[in-house]
Amino acid sequence: MEKKIALTIAGSDPSGGAGIQADLKAFNYVGVHGAAIITCVTAQTPERVFSIHKLPVEEIKKQAEAVFSRFKPDATKIGMLYDEETARGVADLLEEYKTKNVVLDPVLSASNGDTLSKNNLTGAIMEKLLPFIHLVTPNIPEAERLTGVKINTTEDAKIAAEILRDRGVKNVLIKGGHLKGKQAVDILFNGKKERVFSLPRLSQKSFHGSGCMFSSLITGYLAKNLRLEYAVELSKNVLWGMMRNSYRFDNVLLLETTQDIAIDIPPTGLTSERFQVWFELNKAFHKLTKILSKNLIPEVGINIGYAAPNAKNRNDVCSLDGRIVAGAREIYYGTLRFGASKHVASTILSAMKFNKSIRSAMNIKYSPDLIEKIREKNLTAYSFSREEEPADAKSTMEWGTAYVIQKHGRIPDVIWDEGAVGKEPMIRILAKNPKVVVDKLRQMLG
Repeated sequence: MEKKIALTIAGSDPSGGAGIQADLKAFNYVGVHGAAIITCVTAQTPERVFSIHKLPVEEIKKQAEAVFSRFKPDATKIGMLYDEETARGVADLLEEYKTKNVVLDPVLSASNGDTLSKNNLTGAIMEKLLPFIHLVTPNIPEAERLTGVKINTTEDAKIAAEILRDRGVKNVLIKGGHLKGKQAVDILFNGKKERVFSLPRLSQKSFHGSGCMFSSLITGYLAKNLRLEYAVELSKNVLWGMMRNSYRFDNVLLLETTQDIAIDIPPTGLTSERFQVWFELNKAFHKLTKILSKNLIPEVGINIGYAAPNAKNRNDVCSLDGRIVAGAREIYYGTLRFGASKHVASTILSAMKFNKSIRSAMNIKYSPDLIEKIREKNLTAYSFSREEEPADAKSTMEWGTAYVIQKHGRIPDVIWDEGAVGKEPMIRILAKNPKVVVDKLRQMLG
């Protein structure tokens, strides 16, 4: 099996959170082979840069000769260059080896504010390097230093992007993490249109290496032939998931880069309304896993869903793509996306026909003892018999839910059935949103 190849040309961070170390983690996450050419060796921690040892340009060229003699990178990321001489030398390498899909992250300072550049680096980037670049990814301070434009608004960012494009770069992604607001907004310009990528700003501060990780993820996805806009959106969503799962190192947060973060990566292409549905379900899911014991998990697994307002079909319902199942030592689960479930979606959609505010449901394992507990907690629980299901019913969940609601004239907290031949008995919890579903489960178990 052949793998796509991504190359990073950047500095080394011995703390492992930024630089080529972060780049190679990103490439591994995306699933491409990572190669590296080191420009500088730094002595730094997430809090402080102690020293920078710049490698001679001739040594950088020797590394390039070794890499390009065996590999043909499908995309290349450029990070820390440090000074004008190195920038011009790397530009010569890009021209000599005819590299493609080159992403430039113009590193001028570390996350803690320490400088990582000198000797007219910005001038060399603008004059020599940008013509070879497919995408440049400056944050607000970097874009301001490169262009001289003070950026406070989207229009300011657009002016700065045009200045960068006039120097030869095809696409500009200005990262808006330094701007104020509840949303972290990044803007992609290509000269013809602009595309805004927005996710809720995380309350934590001092993420180390997030800029390196973002540009490297984009590079990895470009190596896999993803369209630029999709590569940027997917990378932003993945980075957001990494940041939500970050771990503390003294006063700094380092990004979690394992595949375990998949549950916290938003699907691409969501409207703001659908993102909010996904996000509320995601938060409830994490609360659920803290109280969920294996004896509540049926053989078919657990699913939990949340419908968009005015949902019409299963594609309007977000749920687990890969139900919660019990392993020998731990539980396993998939990711959250719209259109993933048939059964829990049918239950929700059927209930919404009677009350549009009942938009969430979850199934758990049936037991007579649990039904008794439910009733002791003053929760309403009604049942249906699969033996009464009409032969022409399209869905047991749809029919059973509607049958109970019509029979009792209300939507209960719980709908259950005792199963049938080849059909596992099941309890289903219904509520207005997934938080309330989990709260009801906690009430049952309390």
